[in-house]
Amino acid sequence: MFSIRLRTRIWHLALASGVVFFIWLLQLNVLTRLTLGGLLCNLPLTFTIVWASIFGSRMPKLTTDDLRTLSMSEIVSYQALSGSLSGALIGALFAALYASVTPIYPFSYPLIGWMAGYFSLKRVNHAQFFIVPLVLCGSVLAGSIMAFQLSLTGRPEVMGRFIQAVLPESVMNALIAPWIFLPMQRWDDFLSTKEVAGAQ
Repeated sequence: MFSIRLRTRIWHLALASGVVFFIWLLQLNVLTRLTLGGLLCNLPLTFTIVWASIFGSRMPKLTTDDLRTLSMSEIVSYQALSGSLSGALIGALFAALYASVTPIYPFSYPLIGWMAGYFSLKRVNHAQFFIVPLVLCGSVLAGSIMAFQLSLTGRPEVMGRFIQAVLPESVMNALIAPWIFLPMQRWDDFLSTKEVAGAQ
């Protein structure tokens, strides 16, 4: 009834949703109780950034010929559309789960998921080292957006405690990122090999 490719996509989506819910439960029930000197890591945000960097944009990069022939508005719109849709969807799912326990919908999760797709590390040598600064910067940006959102809801003290809360959390996220990145990269390699074998 469905094509093999569509069934594979549905299976991947179901598996990703299961992983998202597992990570959410792990964050709520285990990681919130495990602190290192009062520091927490944000596993859902880290997972979103790592996911988007591995399963990044499927659009080909602009060539030098494209940059010469396209207008500036076409280049900007192409770049705007070449983020990671799957990263944005994973981020949106985590944000929907977070909206049940926070007074806001964290727009930063789908936005950071989308933006992390620009930095696709799929074919980069030593990508596990590049994921650390990517997660660090993404976590700081996501924390900034969330602090700004909370300050708009009548919590101005959040911006004052921003550096105390967001920077240590971002460092923790960056330190655990390679441990998430390596298994996900192996999983992607396995899926790519299986897809190539199935096409032959």
